[in-house]
Amino acid sequence: MSDHPHLRQRGLTLLEMMVVLLIAGMAIALGFQSLGQWRRANAAIAGISGATQQATLTESWVESSLRSLYPVKEEAFEGTSQHLAGIATQAVQSHQGGAVAIEWSIQEDGAQRRLKLVEAGKELELPLPGVTKATFGYMDKEGRMYEQWPPKLGLHDHLPAMIVLEQEMDDGSQRLWAAAVAGAHNPYVNPFEAEFD
Repeated sequence: MSDHPHLRQRGLTLLEMMVVLLIAGMAIALGFQSLGQWRRANAAIAGISGATQQATLTESWVESSLRSLYPVKEEAFEGTSQHLAGIATQAVQSHQGGAVAIEWSIQEDGAQRRLKLVEAGKELELPLPGVTKATFGYMDKEGRMYEQWPPKLGLHDHLPAMIVLEQEMDDGSQRLWAAAVAGAHNPYVNPFEAEFD
């Protein structure tokens, strides 16, 4: 027998050990489930964030390019609901500092919509995620909208006062990108300039 019968050894019984392991297993399972949900949510947010960043960059490029349109007498600005062409001083793909011929067009590839920029012989395609329909519109200085530029009837400036890219989203909402032409809307004529034939 023992010298000290009142002292018993303390430890975990098999039943207590199984209860502890069961609780630990449930905690680990809940932790992994939460981690999986967090990863899925993080991936979804990153996807939305990437699309939003891409749309913001595309909007910025379109706006700066169209704001810098410049009226050149020999190169008439032309625009339809799906395409426009003119001369801009704010290049997207080329070096800054000079006038460059630009063409923006809306491309459709099945359900996907893209903007295509042709600038100084270089092409750039920019996706429009979530867009089901896109059209260009042209506003004159009185605030009237036209589907093409120059308008069919009446006197008009060489350049529109504003160009709008109207986009219909797949959820039924609409998004507008508008760029007001910042400079002169008509070519400058110098009456004192000598004319050469």
